[in-house]
Amino acid sequence: MAQVTHVHKKYDTTHSLSDWKNIYIVSVFAFLDAFQFAFFVWTFWPYVQQLDPTISASFVGLIMAVSGVGEAVAAPVLGWWMNKTGMVVPPILASIVLTVIGNVMYITLNAWPVHLRSTGLLVSRFLNGAGSGNRGCYLAYIAAASDTSDRAKSMGMSGGGALIGLNVGPAIQIMFTWIGDGWNLGFMQLSMYTAPAILALVINAACVLILLFLLDDNIDRFNPEDADTNSALSIAAANDSDLERNQVETNRLDVIAVTVCMTTRAARMFMTANVESIGAPFSELMFNLDNKEALTYNSAMQGVLGSLTVVMFFVYSMTPYTKWVSERLNCYVAMVFLLIFHLITMSWPFLPGHLESCDRFMGNGTHGWDWCTSLKPINMWVYYVSYALVYGIGLPCLNNSLQSLYSMVLGKGRQGLMQGVNQAVGCISRILGPIVMSTSFSSYGPQVNWLIEIGLISIFIVMWTGTYRRLVPGGYVVKKRVIQLAGKGIANPVDSGDSDSYDSKSTISEILPGETLEQELERINRKLSEISQKSGKENQTTL
Repeated sequence: MAQVTHVHKKYDTTHSLSDWKNIYIVSVFAFLDAFQFAFFVWTFWPYVQQLDPTISASFVGLIMAVSGVGEAVAAPVLGWWMNKTGMVVPPILASIVLTVIGNVMYITLNAWPVHLRSTGLLVSRFLNGAGSGNRGCYLAYIAAASDTSDRAKSMGMSGGGALIGLNVGPAIQIMFTWIGDGWNLGFMQLSMYTAPAILALVINAACVLILLFLLDDNIDRFNPEDADTNSALSIAAANDSDLERNQVETNRLDVIAVTVCMTTRAARMFMTANVESIGAPFSELMFNLDNKEALTYNSAMQGVLGSLTVVMFFVYSMTPYTKWVSERLNCYVAMVFLLIFHLITMSWPFLPGHLESCDRFMGNGTHGWDWCTSLKPINMWVYYVSYALVYGIGLPCLNNSLQSLYSMVLGKGRQGLMQGVNQAVGCISRILGPIVMSTSFSSYGPQVNWLIEIGLISIFIVMWTGTYRRLVPGGYVVKKRVIQLAGKGIANPVDSGDSDSYDSKSTISEILPGETLEQELERINRKLSEISQKSGKENQTTL
C-alpha cells in the first residue's frame, strides 16, 4: 500500500486567494496615515526654536524619543487587541483618535505659557507616536488577506504606500512656506509650521471614513476551516483507496531568522532617526543655510526622494520584480548602498577646506558647537543626490522586502501581536536613536554620528552574510490529506525500486535541501498528477 500526501488546493501557490480589494484599501490608508505623520520632520526644529529658543538639540532628540516610546507602548497593545477580537478597524480607529489629540495640542502650543510649551511638545509627540502604533495591525491584516505567492507584492503595496507617505510628507511643507510667521488667531498661531498639522487633521478624518465605510473587517474570514471534501485524486482512486482524516503539521519558527528580521528593522529605523533628529541643523551647519533655505532645500530633496519611492512602489506592485530578485538579496544590496552613502558623505579629516558657518553656531550661548572648526565641508550636491537615490531606492527595497520576509517567516494566521512586537522592537531605535544622535551631534559633531552608522551597517552586513541561508519562509502550516492507494499492483510513486508490496509507506511532502515552500508545493502537485495518471492506468489494466 502506498501512502501519499495531498496538499489541499488552498495551499497550492498556483491559485491566488488574495483579497486585492481590501489590500488596495489598506495600502491607501497606510499611505495617508504615514503622509500626515511625516509633515513635521523638517518643520519641527524651527517650530521648536520659535516656541522656545532655549530648547537645545539634545532636548529635541528627547522629544523625538518620546514619540518612539508612544509607538512602542501602543503597537503591542493594538496588535494584541486585534488578535483578541479578530478585528482590525477598532484598534486602528483608537490610534487615529490619539493622533488627532496630539495634532490639536501641537497647533495650539503658541497660545500656551512659554514654560509649559516644552511639556506640551513632549505630550503631543507621545500621542502622535502612539497613534502610529497601528502599523502592525494593518500589516497583519495584509498578511491574512494575501496568498503566499502574492505576499511580496501585497506587502510591497502597503509598505510602499507607507514609505511614499513618509518620504513625500515632509515635502508638503513647501506649499506653506509663503505663510511665514502667519497670523495670531488667539487660540493658535496659523503659520508655515502649524498649517501642515491642520491638513493632518483633515487627513485623519478621511482615514476614519475609509475604515468605516470601505474596509471589510474580520481577518478570520481569510482562513476558514477546510471542508472535508474529496479531492480530484481521491475521486479518481475512489474504487481502490480510502480517504483518511486531515493531518496538520506546523513548521517551527526559526527564532534566529525572526530575530535577524526584527533587529534589521530596528537598525534601519536607527538610521532614519539620524536624519529626523539632526537633518535640519546638519544642513544649516554644513551648507551655511538659514532656517528658510534649509527648509526649502530639504523639502525639495524630500520631493525627489518621494518621487523615487513612488517609482519603486510601482516596480514592486506592477512588475514581476519580486519574482526575479529574492527578498534576501534586496535587503543585502540595500544595506551595502546605505553603507556607501555614509562613506561618501562623511566629513573625513583629510578633506580640504573649512566650514563658513561656524561663527553662527559657536559661543552664542545657545549651541556652543566648539567642534565646528574641526569639520571639513562636503559637497552639497553629493549629499542631496546620494541621499535621494539611496533613501529613495535602497530604503524602499529594504523596507518592502524585509517586511515581506518577516511576514512569510511568521506564516498564516493572526499576526497582530508579533507584528506589533516587531514594531515595538523597531521603536527602540526611535527611542534611543534621536537621543544618541542628537546628543553626539551636540557634543562631538556629525562625524561621530556617521561613524556610529557606518559601524552599525557593517555589523548587519556581516550578520546577514552569516545567516543568509536561514532567512527563508518558514513557520507555515501544512494541511494535508493522507490517501491510501490500496490497488494491487500499484507501485509506490516515491520508491525508486520495482517493489509491488502493498504496505510500503512513504510521503512526498518532505522538503528537499534548499527547497522553499513554494517549490515544495509545486513538486508535490507534479507528483500528484503523475500518481493520478498511474492510478488510472492500473485501474484500466485490472478491469
